[in-house]
Amino acid sequence: MCEQIRFANLESFLFYDFFNGIKKNHIPNKCKHCGKYFLIKGGKYFSYCDRPLKKEPDKTCRDVGSRRRYDDKCKNDPVWQTYNRAYKAHYARYMKKKMTTPQFEEWSRFASELRDKALAEQIKFEDYYAEIRK
Repeated sequence: MCEQIRFANLESFLFYDFFNGIKKNHIPNKCKHCGKYFLIKGGKYFSYCDRPLKKEPDKTCRDVGSRRRYDDKCKNDPVWQTYNRAYKAHYARYMKKKMTTPQFEEWSRFASELRDKALAEQIKFEDYYAEIRK
């Protein structure tokens, strides 16, 4: 026994197929790196697909997408650039044992909150820059 369905046009078939996929927890999503659509299983969320890159076939969009997006953000936004530099400096102190784990975690939370305030323009960039570099 099998189900047989007849469609009057292509639009009806695509509509049926789309909602049948959603019913089975297959959700379409657009890759933020390559711009192509891919299916994700319900309950998991990915912003990047598993397609191999043209220039680097051993890597996928999921492998490099978020890092490249973060790097672009740091290059183009002075708030993110300042945060990234300060984070690297404090992380180096932590790695050289000049800062304890609780101190680094406390600074990291402080810096994230400060960055978010600067992005929301609740504080001036000059004040943010001076405060995060302490």
